Amino acid sequence: MEHMSVCIAGSQYIPSIEYFAHWKHHGHITLEAHEHYQKRTWRNKTAILGPDIPHFLTVPLQRGKHQQMPVREVRIAYDEPWRKTHLNSLKTAYGKTAFFDEVLPVLERFYGETYDTLWDLNMTGIHFIRSLLSGLWEYSLSDTYCASYSPEDTDLRKGISAGSGSLPAALVPGYTQILRLHKTHQPNLCILDAICHLGPDTSPYLDRYAFNLYEKKR
Repeated sequence: MEHMSVCIAGSQYIPSIEYFAHWKHHGHITLEAHEHYQKRTWRNKTAILGPDIPHFLTVPLQRGKHQQMPVREVRIAYDEPWRKTHLNSLKTAYGKTAFFDEVLPVLERFYGETYDTLWDLNMTGIHFIRSLLSGLWEYSLSDTYCASYSPEDTDLRKGISAGSGSLPAALVPGYTQILRLHKTHQPNLCILDAICHLGPDTSPYLDRYAFNLYEKKR
């Protein structure tokens, strides 16, 4: 029986453009639902546009040893008003972009909810982002934890960074970013950067990014 190749990734907080380029290339993504939480894998962090360097947003977690905890049990801390801070940061970064008025109601719903776990936050974020993108964004959850996958599969569970990526700078498709009109493109920020700047052109942009990721990079 022929092996159907799999693309598996962790649930990330407002994932990067490259994350969605992988997803678009494969047409379907499997989200790892049975791993133990791993630090420095972008599960609770993303990057947005900054005037000089990317600005990072991090979701605070409750104190404790998360490293060995099942990913669906990692709990969010609310000691600080991080939801308000993150929303204000997104307004500062993207408030003057062409499509922000369409994105803002979705962001306000997203940040208006309280989430007990990081998993719930990330999955809700992915659902909201899918509503802003054209086309089918199909996914499934992993049934069990598998330590390794076949060589023809794409295992992205180590995390897909934001603010930098696996493509050389020359292969990253660029577009004009509102805070950087006379500066070089900040590559592979969170997917909201593309959506706010490009709107309906986000989908063909992801096609170009995926082509460079899988074809030109070979």
